[in-house]
Amino acid sequence: MDSNFKKNVITAILLVVASFSVAAQDKVDTGKIYFLRSTGFQGSAAAFKTFIDGEFVCKLNNKKYSVHEVPVGKHECSVQFGGKVSKEKAEKFEVEVEAGKVTYVQLVFETGMFINNIYCEEVTENTAKKKMEIMVEDTKCL
Repeated sequence: MDSNFKKNVITAILLVVASFSVAAQDKVDTGKIYFLRSTGFQGSAAAFKTFIDGEFVCKLNNKKYSVHEVPVGKHECSVQFGGKVSKEKAEKFEVEVEAGKVTYVQLVFETGMFINNIYCEEVTENTAKKKMEIMVEDTKCL
């Protein structure tokens, strides 16, 4: 066989193998969780601590949102008033994150006569985008 022919065949094989490995790297296996905090007057002074899978991810003040890239699959979100360690009694909210998609989680603050409560709830993209019009992204998050 001709030496140039062998080089061309080897080069073609390497290019095919390289294109497969690049395609595998392009596979999106993460999604994003947005935490939105748009509480009204009450409770607006203290920052809320947000957690994903029990790990502290952000301290959010009023009219702020944060963005967190996570692996696809189920994740447990929670929020609390203080501390950087997720409290066992903090209400946990499970979300399903899809590849390349965004999951919007709103932080809800309820006040009552004897107790204050904060918790997470998933909202639609439409609702989230409307709320985010008057919010600022918190990129420092700590």
